[in-house]
Amino acid sequence: MWARLKNGGLAVLITCVAQLLITLIQRLLDETHIDFPSSIVAMAIVFGAFSIAGQLFPSVDAFYQKHLRCPADLLNRHMSIGFTIPFVMICRNPLASPQTIGLIIACFLLTGIINTLTAYALALPLQALMGRWNLNWRKAGASDDLFCKDDIKAASYSKQKTVEQPVTTKAVLPEPASERSGVLGWAIRNPMLILSWLLTIFVGLPLRFQGQHDAFLSTSLLFAVWFTTLAVQASFKNTPPSHRPWLSTALFGLSNAVLWTSLIMIAYVFAETATTHRSLHTMLDTLQTNVTITSLVFPPSDATPTPTPTYLAAGDIALCILNAGLVSWGLKLYEYRRQLVSRAGLTVLLVSSVLAAGNVAFGPLLARALGLRSAPTALAFAARSVTLALGSPVMAALRADVGLNAAMVVMSGIVFQVGLGFGVGGWLERHLVLAVAHGSVTEVDSTPRTVASGVTIGINAAAMGTAYLYEVKSEAAPYSALSMMAMGIMTVVFASIPPLQAWVVGAVA
Repeated sequence: MWARLKNGGLAVLITCVAQLLITLIQRLLDETHIDFPSSIVAMAIVFGAFSIAGQLFPSVDAFYQKHLRCPADLLNRHMSIGFTIPFVMICRNPLASPQTIGLIIACFLLTGIINTLTAYALALPLQALMGRWNLNWRKAGASDDLFCKDDIKAASYSKQKTVEQPVTTKAVLPEPASERSGVLGWAIRNPMLILSWLLTIFVGLPLRFQGQHDAFLSTSLLFAVWFTTLAVQASFKNTPPSHRPWLSTALFGLSNAVLWTSLIMIAYVFAETATTHRSLHTMLDTLQTNVTITSLVFPPSDATPTPTPTYLAAGDIALCILNAGLVSWGLKLYEYRRQLVSRAGLTVLLVSSVLAAGNVAFGPLLARALGLRSAPTALAFAARSVTLALGSPVMAALRADVGLNAAMVVMSGIVFQVGLGFGVGGWLERHLVLAVAHGSVTEVDSTPRTVASGVTIGINAAAMGTAYLYEVKSEAAPYSALSMMAMGIMTVVFASIPPLQAWVVGAVA
């Protein structure tokens, strides 16, 4: 319990520091008229600072593992709450025709197939080719300290051990009887869930009905539903394997917290619209005022009138958590630094860059060619395979449909995770892990397949696919995590290039 409180407190501290850093960077970018996501710059600064400090002071890595890794993982777990409100905002759009919905689904499936096949087809020969170059260098007596396969595997095993450590510790260390079972034990394990519901019922509802204050009710309800859906999803994950393990996997994938929190908040908006006779757009405005911490700390100095809302609503607070989680990815990049300077890291960077450029440049064009005439809808496919945390800056830069993009990314993760559980995961384990033990392939041959599979899943299934690989203890998991981050970062970079951005927007306008 005390460990949870400590990690939660440190996660809040990381969030506050990240927001301060983002605010200062955004202020600097505004003054220099540079249009680039401040959270991405902050993430790069954190990664660079820890990397330099780690080289100068060896104890930095031990400090990170002991004090910052678990809070960063906790923040990463909850950062996706920032995409529930953009998902809800899809209700602002007029109801699409059945033909448009069919075209969106067709484009979603087609781009998913193209990205999956392209990622594997590029990563497998590239990694195998670099492996052959490495053998030739060794035969020639060249040093290969930087791109050593053993270092890659050691880092992979180290990462698996790091990620699995909280679960193992939780299972081994004895807990008091009150924490193991019963209502009290459940309450101790879910304090934020209980607190959120108490605030919703005893503070949010009275404020809403007595003073017409919607912000507190919607914010507390958002967090209450979020923690509840996470608890339900965790219950499916922690259920002991039965004679139908595929059912648990399907339920775990279908109980996605972003999806169900968004659907429940949509139901809340429509219920409020019906009971208060307010318009749908008015209710949606109460969920997100678009007020940022930067605008509160540094109000505009020109004569522009201040917007009516001067407070943070549910969507604005969730976005702050998302941005803080994005900054904390600098810590995760520091954690993966050994893989970044390996042959696999080079493969990840090259394949992710190619696919990121292809998605930004040709994803919207393909959607337009298939018949999608709405520019925001077509532009949403520019980040179709980007993890939620990095898709928002791309959608903002291209002025695309954020809600549609969030829906596609969530559904893509669900499809991949459920698909892995229904059989693809078994194939992955047999061919990438058990095949070596049975001698069907050599160790040298298995490494390119491992990297290629990790790259493919990381690029297309993002966080949900990566989580599954860690769950089955696959060696491809670290490469999946790296690919997920590299794909998102490179997509943001390409979408922020003014000539390319203008060309893509103009091509589908």
